[in-house]
Formats: sequence, structure tokens, C-alpha cells
Amino acid sequence: MLTIQEKRLISYLKTLLVIYLLALVFITMSVPGKFDINVPEAILILTGFAVLTLVDALMCWYAIADIRRYIFLVRINIWESIILSVIGICNLIWHAAEGQIYLWAVAPSFSTVMWSITVFSVLNAVIGSLFLSSSQKARYNLKYFSPLQFRTLAALAEVVIYGEHEVISSEDVAHNVDSYFSSFEAKSKWTMALVISGLYFYPILSLLPPLPYIAPGSRHEFLKKRFYWDVEKRLIPGWWRTLAQGMIRIAKQMCYIGYYNDKRTFASVGYVPFSERKDHDERVSKSPRQPDPPLYVKTEKDFQKDSISGDVVIIGSGAGASILAKGVVESGRKVVMIERGNHERPETFTENEMDMVSRLFQDGAIQAARDFRFTVFQGSCVGGSTVVNNAVCFKIPEPVLDRWVDPKGLNTGLDKQGVMDSMDTAWKIIHANHMDEDKVRLNPGGYLFKKGCMKLGYNLAPDVTDSVNANISGCYGCGYCNIGCNYNKKLSMLVTVLPDIQKKFGKESLEIIAGCEAIKLQRSGNKISYVEGQFNDGRKLKVYGKTFVVAAGAISSSILLLKSKLGIKNAGMRLAFNTGSQLTAAFPTKIDSYDGLQISHYMKILPDTGFIMESWYNPPMFQSTAMPGWFEDHYNNMRRYDKLACVGVLVGSESNARARVAGLTHREIDYTPTPGDFQKLLKGLEVAGDIMFAAGADSVMPNTFKYYEFKSTKESNKMHEYIKDPTEITLGTGHPQGGNVIASSAETGVVNAEFKVFGYDNLFIADASVFPTSLGVNPQLTVMGLANYAVQFVKENRG
Repeated sequence: MLTIQEKRLISYLKTLLVIYLLALVFITMSVPGKFDINVPEAILILTGFAVLTLVDALMCWYAIADIRRYIFLVRINIWESIILSVIGICNLIWHAAEGQIYLWAVAPSFSTVMWSITVFSVLNAVIGSLFLSSSQKARYNLKYFSPLQFRTLAALAEVVIYGEHEVISSEDVAHNVDSYFSSFEAKSKWTMALVISGLYFYPILSLLPPLPYIAPGSRHEFLKKRFYWDVEKRLIPGWWRTLAQGMIRIAKQMCYIGYYNDKRTFASVGYVPFSERKDHDERVSKSPRQPDPPLYVKTEKDFQKDSISGDVVIIGSGAGASILAKGVVESGRKVVMIERGNHERPETFTENEMDMVSRLFQDGAIQAARDFRFTVFQGSCVGGSTVVNNAVCFKIPEPVLDRWVDPKGLNTGLDKQGVMDSMDTAWKIIHANHMDEDKVRLNPGGYLFKKGCMKLGYNLAPDVTDSVNANISGCYGCGYCNIGCNYNKKLSMLVTVLPDIQKKFGKESLEIIAGCEAIKLQRSGNKISYVEGQFNDGRKLKVYGKTFVVAAGAISSSILLLKSKLGIKNAGMRLAFNTGSQLTAAFPTKIDSYDGLQISHYMKILPDTGFIMESWYNPPMFQSTAMPGWFEDHYNNMRRYDKLACVGVLVGSESNARARVAGLTHREIDYTPTPGDFQKLLKGLEVAGDIMFAAGADSVMPNTFKYYEFKSTKESNKMHEYIKDPTEITLGTGHPQGGNVIASSAETGVVNAEFKVFGYDNLFIADASVFPTSLGVNPQLTVMGLANYAVQFVKENRG
């Protein structure tokens, strides 16, 4: 059944048909001797227009008869009008410069006709585009993408998801992606839409029609040649190669999330959602779900005025912010907490990855470095990244802390024993404990990883190979840590520290404002007077206070300081990461790595190697974005999803990155791994290959731009020969660190040993951005320990 918008388009086409028929009659009458048209070139032009008008009339007639079948004729008509508009305007301008007065003198009627055709073409290009866009949006129920972008996504999905027995259509994939992008707010997501639009026109550079109009087989070959082979063989300049890699990576990941998040594809990859697993009821009965603890959170509707006053104002609600708030409230001071993300209740969490990513992740998990080669995952909700991380708890490696406090080293001025004591306190606050294999259902792939480590002797040294420590209790092993724990088994700040503060000290002691992004810190002399926040609807709120603490995470805190223009010399500098890449191992039998704690085992031999490893696995959508291969290789790997295990290799990077207010989104991460870090990563991947082969794997695959599947350790130990530079491998992190580092002076850092920003009396920072270097291990516990250490200074500050 046609939509109202399609019926309106038909009515418009009927009007066009009448206009074309009348124009045809008029032009036919415009013969030599009539309407003062005697210029030979004018006769030729009008004859051409007569033929074109007849064709336009026929196209309208066909489209009116079956608008959905012949919608492409409407697009041709509009493109024709656009071309005629450009030609007509340019022609009239040119003639005006070359003597149009003569043409007006000898053929005024012809000139009038030319002007009329140009004006009509412009109007049809505009009005027709609006009617067409409206009808296509209604037909496909588009919520975010334009019809052009939708068709491009469908065309991409048709060849990117490439293999036999595909379960859903390419239009289903595009529709799923459209729903995803409409479900979250992010300042950077329009760049993704821009990439899709660019891919629509990209074939024109090769003298081909727009992407959706290329036959599927030719389209497949075009994408392989222009975005895979040309990049792999470096047949195009470096800057163009970067652009091409970014475009195709974004495009393929959109296709993957649209396909593999759809429940209809689950059986084809061997995945069973937790709610449908045979032993679901048995697991749940052993440790019944506890109700969500009450947490009182304010939103935009709770404020009638455009300003409020508080005592200690904390920006952020994650690991550092929550632990700091607890200590400050216990000291008798009241806290106002500002969180960019919304308040999401665990009882509303679902098994739908796309739904949860859009609700819980910063920028819908599409925050990337400026070349789109490096993705940074961060939570954006009340509770911050503790809601979406794997809850893994490592204490700060002692050699790292020694370097921080060494007077001859970084000389931060931190008290080593005080930091270690604070770490122990944080451990107790969040109820961190060992994930005992007898009590917790761990990642099945993790057991294979441990088996390989034991065979190679990595378990002989203390604290090298083990199951992880985490702030998790009574885990069901559902595998949904990264998309929010519906069962309240992961003890995030959302369900422990924040509600505990309000329960013990009253909701007035901790006022949480959600859905409000801090966009500016307003200075007054050497103090901050207020923070300006902005709600999702654009309304602004000024929060005045005596003491201000920025704890929004390494990236967001740096960007806030930079946008506030506080004159902080080193803000956003010395940014570092636990830079990660993964190795996927294929086994001969069914493993079901998804059916257990996502990160379950580790192998840590820092600082000898500079890397650690962790076993991990995800539900299909997330796993597809990290799955090695392109086109049929990727599709075939996903078909053996239930026979795969994955190992993540993490390298504590050098502090050579920076956050900048730049680029299309004014939120840019400038980062390229140093040669040393890159070599450490490759070595880690080779060791991971040794481990997985020892565990019985048939093959291992790094996540590289060119697809490699190694069948033996002899092959995998040559990874460093095949992978030449960071552009050839997929990198990412959930652990940004640094940017506003602790230092002995403003010349080398941003905050002092009391976490106070140099040059300001009442501004503190308490998150991973203060780390002078990367840790090389999961930073959650260190963030919490340092925040607890900072309480002693913040609680005494009165501005």
C-alpha cells in the first residue's frame, strides 16, 4: 500500500506530465518564421529540448503507473533537472558576457524560452528532490539517513556481506543501521553519514555510475579494487590511502552491525542469546537477580531556572568521579554531579547489542582518531565506563608507580605508600574479588588460552597466568559485560557506590544531573566560578560551586579544558593508551566462547615484554566488527563464530598522542603508534599465536587490512614480516590515559601532586587523564585508587 508521501509524489508527477505536454506543444509551434526564432543554433537547441521533453513525459507516465517499480525514472528526471539548471545558468551568464544583447535583439522569444527552461529546471530539481526524499523516507520508514544514503548502505551490504545462505536482505541491513543511528545523540555521527554519501559518488571518479547503480558483481569487484587491492598494494598516494581505508572501514562496520545484530542471523553463526540457553533458569536460580537499588537522578525537566548552586561540583559519574564523591560526601560536603549520558536502569537493559551501545556508549561507540584507524570505546551514562567495561581489576604495576614517584624519574610528588593504601581501599569499596573457576562460568575460549599458556610454561612464574580479578559477584556468564549487566552481577558505580552514597547520607548529599554535557568551565581570576552544561535539547544550565573536579575521562576531560580556554598549556598532551589488537583462533570443534565471562584469563609478564594478553569474546555484532577478513573471508569466519576464540594483546603506549579541539567534530584524537610500541604489539600477537596453537587451534588470524590466516607457529611467527606499519592493522582501546598529567610543574603537566590544576585555586582533576604514563594493564582500579587518594585534598578545598 502506498504511503501518503508516495501519493503526493504521484500528484506532483501528474502536474509535471501536464507541464511537459504543454511545453511540447509550445516548442513544436516554435518553428522558423514563428515566435521570431530564426537563429539556426536556436532551432537545433529547441529540437533537442522537444525530444527531451517527450522523454520526460514518458518517464512521468511510467512512474505514475507504478511509482515503486519505476522510482529510478524519477531520480533520472531530477538529475536531468540539476544538470540542465547548471548548464542553463552557466550558458546564460556566458552569453551575457559575450553579447547576449544580440540574441535578445534577433530572438527575444527564444531567450525567454531559455530562461523559462532554466527556471523550471531549478524549481523541479528542488521541489522534485523534496517530494522524492519524503516519499522514500516514508516508504522505508527512515529515521536518520537520507534515501540516497539508505540506497548506498543497501548496495554496500549486498556485496560486503558476501557468501552463501545470507539470512536477511541488504535493505534489512540498511534499515537496521538507520534505526541504530537514529537512536543516539553524537556530534560525530554526521561524519559517518558524510562517508556514506561520499561512497555513493566515489565510482564517478572511475567513470562509473553511482554505487547503487553498478551491478552487484561489478560493484563487488569495484570495492575490492578501489578500497582493498589499491590500498593494500599502495597504488594510491598516502593521504588518499588513508581516506580510502577510513571510508571502507566505516562502511563495512555499518554493514556488519546491521546484519549481525539482527536475531534472524544468530542461528547461522551458532549463537544463542542468554535468555534462550538451555541452562538459563538453572544459572539464574543459583544467584537470583537483586532489584535495582534506588538512585535519584535529575534531568532537564527538573530545573525551572537556568542556574543552580552547589558545594563540590564533579563532572562525570564513572570510576574516578564516584569514588571521589563518596569520600567527599563522607567528609560532610555536598556534591553536585554532572553526567553527559542518561540515567539507564539495569532492569531495562536488553540483549540487543545495537540498543545498548546506542544507550550506554560515548558517541554510540564511534569515537575515533582523526584517520578513523583507531577507535576509542568509552561509556556515556550514569556510572560511566564502569557500566560497560569488563570490570577487570589490576593494581597499578609497582614498576610503573616507582617511575611516577622517583625524584630522578617523573617526580610527580605522589606518596607511594599513600597511593597503594588508597588502591587497597578502593578494592574493598567496589568488592573486587578473584574470578574463581569453581564459582564463576568463565569464557570457554579463556580455558583454551590458559591451556596453551600452561603447555608453554607461562604458568610457572607467579602472577603471570590466571583468571582475572573483577568487581563482579554471582556472575551468570551471560557474556554481556560490555553492553550492560541486566542482572546486577557486575558491581558498577551505577548499582553500588552512587546509590550507597544516597542511601547512607540522603539524596540531598549527592545531586546527580544526567543528560547534561559540561561544555565550558568559566574562570574568574584564578578560580572557576561555574560550569556551563547543556542538555540534549540545547537548553543550558549554569552550575555554581566552591570546588570543581573534572572526572569525565581522559578524552572528554581534555576536550573540556581546551574548549574552556583556561590557558592551561599542556591540556590534552601526553595522551597514552593501552593500545590493543586481537588475534582470532579457529578450533576444529564447537567452543561457544560467547557463553561465559567476557574477559576471563590473562597472561602478564610486564615489564619484560611491554604487553599483556587477555582472553575475550563478544556477542555477534561486536565480534563482527573485530572479525578478521573482508567480503567472503569475513562472512566465512562469522559462519564459524562458535568455533573461534579470541585473545586481545595490550601494549602500554608511549605518551605521544594528544586530544585536540579540531577536525570536523572539534573532538580529535591525534595518534600514531611509535615504532617501539608497534613492534611490541606484533611480538605480543606472535606469542598469542604460539599459545593458541599450543591449545589446539587449526589457524590464527590477526585483524589486519590484508587478510592473513596462519596455519602454524612457523607462519604466525613471521607476522612482523607481513605487517609493516600500523596502517595495516586494526587498533583500538577502551583505556585512554593521560592528557592532563600529574607533574612537578606547569611546564611539564597539568595538575600537581594534590590533583589541583596549576594556576587555579579550586579546580581539580580525578580520572585517568592524570596518569603520567600508561599502565599497560586495565586502569579501572588505579583510577579509583588515585581518586580515593585525591579525596584528602578536595575535601579541604573551599575555593
